[in-house]
Amino acid sequence: MKPPILSSRARLSLTQAGALLKGYAARLSPKDAAEATALAVNTVYKQYERIRDRLIAVRYYADGALSLDEAGLAEGVQQQLRLRRGIRDDEVYPHAAELIDWAEEWPPRLIEKHIRKIIELSGPLDAPFELDEPAYEKLRAYVRYARTELIHDRVKAQAEIDETQQPFLERVKDALDTEWRAYRAASKRVERDRR
Repeated sequence: MKPPILSSRARLSLTQAGALLKGYAARLSPKDAAEATALAVNTVYKQYERIRDRLIAVRYYADGALSLDEAGLAEGVQQQLRLRRGIRDDEVYPHAAELIDWAEEWPPRLIEKHIRKIIELSGPLDAPFELDEPAYEKLRAYVRYARTELIHDRVKAQAEIDETQQPFLERVKDALDTEWRAYRAASKRVERDRR
């Protein structure tokens, strides 16, 4: 799979961009990702921020928090937020959204696949996020499919261990097929509109 264009201006090679995205999907700290990609830590921080912001903008990250002490925020997420030093008040929501999703420990291979596709559909992370209505609907359909695929992957793994999960797996598989068809239909509308 071709590495995504994270930035239209930054001097990231496609290899570095791919490695950085892989590190983000694997929940590597910016410091560890910098070592893995041979990029400056500040560059990795900036790219992580852009990835996080885009995933919020497209509603891939659906939950967040407005303060470090928000009621109902899992204790583990609160601890992780406090470990991220220097977070300003206006940065709590995106960091919390990221940590809430990371706490689910979704498979990095799926996260990387989804982020790549989201960037492909929404454009470079340093460019304004502006899509016409059909392209936006295509992106939204993909995000719904992606989130459903994460659930399907988890339920499938549980059903292999516990057969009582089979009926739920069938319902999730039906939902996954429905979301995929909706994404394909939205893709065809975009193709039709561009002719």
